[in-house]
This record gives sequence, structure tokens and C-alpha cells, in this order.
Amino acid sequence: MNKVSVTARLLLVALLGILQKCYETVYSVIHFVLAVVYWGRGKQVPPITNELILKSATKLAQEIREGKLKSEDVMKAYIARIVEVDPIINATVERRFADALKEAREADALIASGIYTKQQLAEEKPLLGVPLSVKVLLTVKGFRSTAASLLFKDVKAAEDAPTVAIMKNAGAIVLATTNSAEMGMNFETNNKAHGKTSHPYDTSRTSGGSSGGESALISAGGSIIGLGNDMLGSIRVPCHFTGLFGHKPTRGLVSADGCFPVPDPKIQSFIYTGPMCRYAEDLVTTMSVLTSQNEKPVKFGKQVNFSKLKLFYLLSEDVPLSFPPTEEYQEAIKKVISYFQTTYGVNAKEVKLPILRSTNMITLHSLLSGVDDVAKVLTAGKKDINKFTELLKLFIGSSTLTLGPVVAMSLGKFPLWYRKSKVPYYKKLAQEVDEQFDKLLDEQSVLIMPTFPFSAPYHNEIPVLLPSTWYTSVFNVLGLPSTQCPLGLNKQGLPFGIQIVSRRNNDPLTIACAVELEKVYGGWVPLGNKLSVRTKC
Repeated sequence: MNKVSVTARLLLVALLGILQKCYETVYSVIHFVLAVVYWGRGKQVPPITNELILKSATKLAQEIREGKLKSEDVMKAYIARIVEVDPIINATVERRFADALKEAREADALIASGIYTKQQLAEEKPLLGVPLSVKVLLTVKGFRSTAASLLFKDVKAAEDAPTVAIMKNAGAIVLATTNSAEMGMNFETNNKAHGKTSHPYDTSRTSGGSSGGESALISAGGSIIGLGNDMLGSIRVPCHFTGLFGHKPTRGLVSADGCFPVPDPKIQSFIYTGPMCRYAEDLVTTMSVLTSQNEKPVKFGKQVNFSKLKLFYLLSEDVPLSFPPTEEYQEAIKKVISYFQTTYGVNAKEVKLPILRSTNMITLHSLLSGVDDVAKVLTAGKKDINKFTELLKLFIGSSTLTLGPVVAMSLGKFPLWYRKSKVPYYKKLAQEVDEQFDKLLDEQSVLIMPTFPFSAPYHNEIPVLLPSTWYTSVFNVLGLPSTQCPLGLNKQGLPFGIQIVSRRNNDPLTIACAVELEKVYGGWVPLGNKLSVRTKC
């Protein structure tokens, strides 16, 4: 490398450093302004008073089939809770209270009939009588499939998404569909079709997106298990914000079909359907159900010998315009590592993967490569939308769309020749990232890292933080399993969590680690309980 090249490289590094500092300053100003705007305006949902809502779905199902509980009583408890909290958080899109109660009574009658033994019910209908909520981007027969957009406000689903059908077949009863970012194109749930969803612990903050309706409703106690889908972190980030467990499965392990609008085949492989819940054991139960029809059954819930665990952790990388986790967050991650070291005698190693600094560009080019018209995909080919006109209308407040879809459509108009010229480079880079993770992780290995650098931001703060979604999006590109695990509450009283990642088809191990950590950190923290990660370490 000659002196000119070295000088140019050093100059570029210096310029990027200045840009990063400027960006951090802009974010600090925006955060300060929003903190002032929302000062004293945040509310909380009322504490949970019905003990039925504090039982896991797994325990509810067991007690229902054993005749210790009535599904009807469980359903009434959740209906009452939705009525209590939804006016505060605005999480549901469509409810089916009467039908759900009817199906609950039918479940109780089936159990009382004695047609099935308790063992048969446990094997064939492991979720019999348990409430289920479903993100509106997944189709539920007879329900509106609006994609959280005015463009589809009158569309109704003709059939269930495969995952919804599997959960119903296992006995779960759909109680409601939940709000989402419009077309799934944002990490905040706010749209013109169904409005803004707020965080149950502090309504001045977002519950995340795009599965923000699910995360808010489950965390508030309005549902016990839910189905979301995840393209760049849309299950894990909302669960991180609201203190839930969530799982993005290995690519192909769980059907990702049944989305509306239907994704372009070229980006379908980046979308994953998975469970969201308050209790770690419900990840075991729901993933067992969701994979029950696979050709090769996956055994969840097996006992793990953690003394054989190979533990790696990553705190951050210098991804342009992204942020490292807060010091409190980094210390909490280190305490998780220390727990495994002291309890099981495992070795742990901090890793640095500089190649991840290109994650956002890899993700962008992976999603856009070969998709000639993003607008046509997002609007199901029904609307002829001028992206630049729509962007202008958005700024003057006259667009029927929200920011996320408009930005996605605009990015999709990058000149095709430019995108195609860059695709081979970033495809090769993605392969190199994949190879590095393949070398790092084996069947006994997990990587622990942040889900997002901060706890739940204020409403309208997310756009500045979008580059920090690299923490989750990289695993959508790679197809690796990733489990979001809550660690309690931070000093502000807001939930936060970690990702547990492993190699492909090693989902049972990441979930087993989450089950183990729930015993130590308490998992989801119900409102009114001030237990935090600091009191458990």
C-alpha cells in the first residue's frame, strides 16, 4: 500500500469518526427534546390482580386438562385484562371475545367428556384452552388482514397462516389480533389504520416494532402467548423493550408463510415467524408445537449439561451510526457471563468481529437485490405509488402512508445498475460473515450479545436509532437461531434483555439458556414489582 493510499485511508477514518460524533450529538439533542416533551406524561397500566394471568401458558394448559381450571375462567380473566389495559396501550386490532368464550366452553366440555386421556391431550392438544394473540401481519381466517395500512383496511383473510393453524390445532384459542408497524416497515408501532401502540410500563415510550402490539399486550398481561414475525429483529427488539422472551428460529425450522402482504420470494428467506411470551418455559412449549409437523422432529426441553457449554460474548462493534450498549447494560451482560462461569465452571471469551461493521450494508443489499419494485411488493401490486411524491406528501402530512414504507419504497428506487453492481461484493461479504460464525459456534456453543443498545426509546425516537438494528438483523441474513431473554429492569425501571445465539438448528440450546437465566434474573417483571437486574446479581 503506497503513501497516498495510506493517507486516503486515514483521512476516511477521520471523517467517519467526525460523522459518528456529529450523529451522536444529533441523537443526544433529539433525546433531550423528547424527554422534555414527554416529561410527566407517561402512564402505566394497572398492576395485575388476577392470579390466573400470572401463570404460564404451559401451566394453564396443564391445569385445564387436569380439570383444576376451566378454560372459560382463564378466557374471562384475559378478556377483562384486555378491556382494562387496551385503552391505555392500544395494542389490539380485532377481538373475538364471544367466539373465544364459546371455544373455551367447548374445550372444557371436551375435557369433561373423557374422550381423551390427560396424556393424549398433553400430546395432541398441549395448548388446549389457552388464549393466543396474533400479530396482524399474519393471517387469521375471517379476521381483517390490514397489514396495519389504510391501503388494506377492508381485506379479510381467507385462511389461517400455517403457524396459526398449527397453534389452533394444538388447542390454542385466538383471542385477538394485534397492532404492527405499517407493512412491518418500522421498529415503532404507529400507523394510520390502527393508531399508536404504547409501552405498558411508560406510555411515553414505544413498545417497539414491528410486533409492538404483541409485545405491549403480552407484557401488560392481556395475552399469555403470541405469534409475531421477524425480518430485522421485529420479534426480538419489541420483546427486549417490554421484558419478554421471544425467539427467531433457524431459517426454515418454522413456516414463515401466511404473511400479508405476501413478501417477494427473494426476501422471504429473511422473514421468520416465532413465539413471544412472558415465561421461558412457554418458548419450549410453543416451539415444540410449531415444529411438531416437521419431517425431522426437534426436541425442546431436553436437560442441558451447562458445564459443557462453550460461551462467547460480544458487547459491540463499530458499526457506522450505531451505538454501543449503555454501561449498565454491558455490566449486566458481564454478570450473565460470570454466572455461567461461577455456577458451571465454563470458560467464556469475549469476541470481536470487525466484519460485522458492514452488517447494515450487507442487510440492505441482501434485501434489495433483485427486487425491482419495492412499492409493488409492499402494496401487493395493487397501487401505483410515486415514491418521491409520497415522500413529499409525508413531510407535509397528507400521505396515507407512514415513514417506514415510504423510506423502504424510496430505497428500492436506488438505480438498479448500482444495486446489481454492489450485490456480488456484499454477497461475498455475507458469506465471509457466515463462515466466521460457523467457525466460532459449534453444537455446544452460544454467543451472548445485546438485542439493542438501549431500553425502550420515547415515541418518535426510533428513526435515529435504526442503524443500531444491526445487533438483530445480522441473524436474519445468516439464518441463525436467536432467543431474546429479559434481564429485569434498569435504573429507569424499564426492561432490557440479551440475545442468545447459536449455530443453525441449535434452537433448543439457546432456549435452554433462556430458561436457565430466568431462574436467576426472574424473567418478565410484572408492574408493581420493582425487582431489577441489580438485585439479582
